[in-house]
Amino acid sequence: MADERPDWKWYQRASEQVAADELEAAEETIEGALVAGHLWRISLLIAPTLKALRGRDRFEALASEARRRVDLRHLEPLVISAAPRNQTYVAPLLLVLHGATGNASLELERWHPATNLGWIVAAGQSSQPATNDGFCWDPPRERVAQDLRAIAAQLPPHGRVVVAGFSQGAWIALNVGLQAAIMVAGSVVMIAPFAGPDAKLPAAWRRLRVSILVGENDSYRTPVELLARQLTQLDHHVALEVIPELGHAYPVDFVARLPNLLRL
Repeated sequence: MADERPDWKWYQRASEQVAADELEAAEETIEGALVAGHLWRISLLIAPTLKALRGRDRFEALASEARRRVDLRHLEPLVISAAPRNQTYVAPLLLVLHGATGNASLELERWHPATNLGWIVAAGQSSQPATNDGFCWDPPRERVAQDLRAIAAQLPPHGRVVVAGFSQGAWIALNVGLQAAIMVAGSVVMIAPFAGPDAKLPAAWRRLRVSILVGENDSYRTPVELLARQLTQLDHHVALEVIPELGHAYPVDFVARLPNLLRL
């Protein structure tokens, strides 16, 4: 699995090398990722596991070059949307947020069948690159909020709102629903969330309907189940389903599940 994620493999390897006090080797790993075009997720360079590298001339030069390459892409948050198949009224809006290496095009394709149910489907995309064509919602929170405000400003006219997300995007969707500072949504749909319980979870402006799908074999299943319990204790209406034989992915029958997931 690690070989399928060169954008993550370099970080794992460099972290292991730092832990073993092999700082020069870690810098070589980072430089190799930069040269190969795998180092776009620059937030990883300030992760705690790489702290020992900070202040070293070679590491700082590599980090500066990585940031420069990202800046040269001039990335901005964006929205792509699809109108409902038959619209005779102000249609409800489904805003979908991608995972840590996803993008708006992939998520729009995944959720597009909701247009047959009368929904506007809008897929938001972060301005933070994770790969050549994938994006993420990494800290700081202010950067994520800035992107979400820009996305909200690009949404088409709509009625009621459901916010949904996959993996990292599911956690962002939940926080959008809880805070209601950027947009007001009464329901949140979380698919394979990269999330767990959080003592700093913001107080909700109202009781939310939260639907969660997680795979039986998803490595994040336990923290997701604990998060569902926390949300229930906070008086939200939570529906959690653990899907047999599924890992960290969408279920194969996802389209058939949409009517129930989007029930308001």
